[in-house]
Amino acid sequence: MRKALKPYRVVGAYDSETTNIETASEVFAFPVLHQLGLLDVPIVEVSPANVEGACNVEMYRHTLDFYNRLDEFVSVPRDYVPVIACHNLSFDMYGLSGWLARHDVRVLAKSSRKPITFTVLDEGGNPVLVIWDTLVFSQQSLERMGEDCAFPKAIGFWDYNLIRTPDTPLTADELKYAKCDVYVLLCWLAWWLRRNPDIEPEKLGLNVVTKTGVVRERRRVRFDGVKGNGRKQNIGRYWLYMNRTQVPKSDDELFTMQAATRGGFTFCSSKCASVPYVLDGTTYVVAGFDATSMHPAMMVSHRYPIGFERKSAKVLQLAFEVIQATKLEELLERWVKPFPVAFYACFEFDNLRPKANSIYERFGIFPLASARYKQVDTSEANDDNGDKPFHDEHRQIAGYSDGGHGIVEAFGKVISADKVRLYLTELGAFEVCQCYDFDEVRAISGYMSGRFVRPTDMSTVSVMQFYKAKNRFKEAREVYFEDGRISEDTANELKELGIAGSIVSAMETGTLPDSEVNATYMALKADLNALYGIECSNEFRRDTFLGSNGIEFGGPFGVCNAPRNPKAWYQFGQRIVGWSRLAQILVMELMAPHVETIVNGDTDSLKVLVDERRIADLEQALGKYARAVDKAKEDTLKRVKTSYPKLYDPLVGIGHYVLEFKSRRFCASWNKSYVMQDVDKRDGKRRFSFTIAGIPTKKRVHSDMCFLGIDGFADRLYSLGWTFEEVCDVFLGYDVTYANELLRLNARKFPEWNTVELHDVTDYLGNVHRVVEPASLALYPMTKTVNSTSSAENRHNLAYALSNN
Repeated sequence: MRKALKPYRVVGAYDSETTNIETASEVFAFPVLHQLGLLDVPIVEVSPANVEGACNVEMYRHTLDFYNRLDEFVSVPRDYVPVIACHNLSFDMYGLSGWLARHDVRVLAKSSRKPITFTVLDEGGNPVLVIWDTLVFSQQSLERMGEDCAFPKAIGFWDYNLIRTPDTPLTADELKYAKCDVYVLLCWLAWWLRRNPDIEPEKLGLNVVTKTGVVRERRRVRFDGVKGNGRKQNIGRYWLYMNRTQVPKSDDELFTMQAATRGGFTFCSSKCASVPYVLDGTTYVVAGFDATSMHPAMMVSHRYPIGFERKSAKVLQLAFEVIQATKLEELLERWVKPFPVAFYACFEFDNLRPKANSIYERFGIFPLASARYKQVDTSEANDDNGDKPFHDEHRQIAGYSDGGHGIVEAFGKVISADKVRLYLTELGAFEVCQCYDFDEVRAISGYMSGRFVRPTDMSTVSVMQFYKAKNRFKEAREVYFEDGRISEDTANELKELGIAGSIVSAMETGTLPDSEVNATYMALKADLNALYGIECSNEFRRDTFLGSNGIEFGGPFGVCNAPRNPKAWYQFGQRIVGWSRLAQILVMELMAPHVETIVNGDTDSLKVLVDERRIADLEQALGKYARAVDKAKEDTLKRVKTSYPKLYDPLVGIGHYVLEFKSRRFCASWNKSYVMQDVDKRDGKRRFSFTIAGIPTKKRVHSDMCFLGIDGFADRLYSLGWTFEEVCDVFLGYDVTYANELLRLNARKFPEWNTVELHDVTDYLGNVHRVVEPASLALYPMTKTVNSTSSAENRHNLAYALSNN
């Protein structure tokens, strides 16, 4: 008989404080304080009012003393598995490395630098402690979490510029600051559990450890056992059946499939890059159109292929020609299944070039990402190149990767190539045929199917219910803000949709703070969007383990890593973004006759230069796409409507492109980097709003300190007489270095795993102490240079920018 699993229980939280030492020759860090907070009550009973009494925070100045306490903790027999929460385990794991290295530890990690959980095992291989990273789980700063749960994080009591050692005395304010970080984390977890009643506390640290895991568990709890009218199996059984039967059968099939999968369609038009649009006094605007819940819309508006089999090059060549012959009009007519075949395969193209007289040639927009051609240096490849999962690198090394010669690039896209090898699905093949011309194409190898089915009911019902919950709560939020309360009927409906009774009751009585209302709405939106993450997750990654170098990956690559019970139907998930890319292509074609140009876009949005008087015509053209989505949606959801009438929702408006903004001052310079300057209705002043990939731009307020950020600094320059164009050229230019005073970002120096810093250190009080402590992650102020012209690609982009501006 299988041994029953012990329940998991969050029993406390861990944090540490470190000191950075920066000399002329090196940067290093070590811990000076370890805080271990242990609860006397169940986590769900914690609140801002009782946390300080319910949690005993133990302080350890020397790491060996802390390790001894952990040894004592795990040696106590328990009828449950204790879970210790740690916010940003990527940082704190180095201080724990010496202790972890002495134990048998099971690791769950995103990469060698991003752990999710460390599970410490006893001699019998049974878990005795889980250390769980709540930053991966919440994806929020501790400061923001404190705002959410009404227990603010302490600010300003710990000066990180001061050098301390484990023997440097700490002030009362510093100790208060250190304890507060533990209290905030526990208060937030309790607050989160009360807002998510369908997640049992015993699941935290076990199978609910990431945001995706939350939504997967929520979906399972709500729908797994549902059995529809005339259905022989419940939703969960059929979902599991599809996941199992559609698993790739060989390494070649898996790697071919992964190589053919393309990411989102983010672009900046090479004809519009660095063009500052100042449209004051004209009838023109830059208008932004966004698709409503793009990825969920794709999940419910298509039939998806099953039963792929390896086919000869001749058959694949014929399949490609079928795709090549498909017209855009046919996509609109048969959006649910416009192609009679599906494949993932490798093709070679000769003289690939922009399609003559197309909008892609005219606007300078291309779909093929040049990043896919950057080959990995096999001599330096390891399990973690930065934070990139190694399976991508291995696949490239094994030859499953795009490549070619004579490739011309701009703004991260391929413009042309003398000869190129592309791994494509039928969706990617249509993109290539729509946007490029070529002299010849040859199929090399791959897999094909002609069988299509509706998505599993689990997937479509989840979209319907999560979309309905988001929309109904949005309506209720508007009523609450206007009237101060919601009706009993609305409250009952929200409860039926899975929204926490405590939140709904407080809205019914008018006592829920506005911040909580908005936080709930954002969480519902995040749940809906996470449904896509569930479907497209890669379940073929190698095992992680704790080795002499820290988190390592072991074992062979490929289908041998398939889980016993797959949680994803791989081909379904892999094609969701592919369909979103095709939606962008189709919508751009519909927009083109009504706009001056398309400036830039992301996977579910487009910004276009248009005469404001023609926006009605533009929206009418977009209506053709909306009707195609609605027609396809009716086909896809037909079975759900019949079998699960109580769970059915028409998903009104899902997938439709809607006007989000109009701006008279706009400039885009490269992918995901653009700025608007519009009039603030509050005071009539113009204000900048930047979006720059990988860089924080907004003003941030910390206690009595205010960081202007790039937006605020640009506003200040404008007030001093700079023009919009001058601000754009500086902030979105080339060889631009953003100072740390604007970014407030830290650079990181990673120490070697399980090493010790041995130094004589003079602390800020002038006392010299011998430090023998674990090497920690060192953080120090960072500047950031973007668009360095030391890169050939950026020099090429700069040539376009100079010709435009």
